Amino acid sequence: MTALLPRFKRRLEEAQNALKQAIKTCRNPAVSFSFGKDSLVCVDIARQIKPDILIINIDRGQGGDLEEAVEMYDNYAQKYKLNYHRVKTPKEIFEIYREAGGLSNIKREILKNNLMAGIKKAINEFDIDCLIFGLRGEESLGRKYSGKYGLFYFSKTEEIWKCRPVFGWKGEDVWAYIISHDLPYLRWYDLEAPFVGYERARYSNWAGIYQIERGRFVRLKKNYPKEFNLLCSIFPEVSMFC
Repeated sequence: MTALLPRFKRRLEEAQNALKQAIKTCRNPAVSFSFGKDSLVCVDIARQIKPDILIINIDRGQGGDLEEAVEMYDNYAQKYKLNYHRVKTPKEIFEIYREAGGLSNIKREILKNNLMAGIKKAINEFDIDCLIFGLRGEESLGRKYSGKYGLFYFSKTEEIWKCRPVFGWKGEDVWAYIISHDLPYLRWYDLEAPFVGYERARYSNWAGIYQIERGRFVRLKKNYPKEFNLLCSIFPEVSMFC
């Protein structure tokens, strides 16, 4: 029903216009596809405007994306003949964890820098001049502040165009698009929803330390026991959070 509301149609049109502007302005724009619900919507809208648009996923190795997620979107890309590529980060997540020597020693800044290095590698490898992200302003105060730049803008510090088509969307808008367009979303969301709700459920690297104090590993243990046990084999202290 949300997909039938004038508000939703207005937001969809704004997203389409931002993407059209990016595609028209830039020589080689690319969608940064994280396998998450927001970037999934961006991929679908963008490919309807430009079927051969470049789609990049950053491969963070062991501890990053679930095997089922990689398989699902490999099949999705093949089915619709998407211009889809995966680019590895300099280090795998588990490699960073092992180097840290303990859960409490892991610095989120190192994980973020490793991810950014993977994005920069993709930009250089594919000569990308515009990155399209599935970022939404309501997810953090920092993102809300960045809304002053608009949906499509040039980043002087990074020297690249950026497009955030769904920046002003709500979680219900994202799900309305996914369901009304029958997009293949990860079962991760169905498993997370009973704990935090569909709108607050976020997919990221499965071994991530984001919100570990708020039951992240408890949910991992219940929803993905194989991955949880693998993580515990490297860091036994993970069990303290369960």
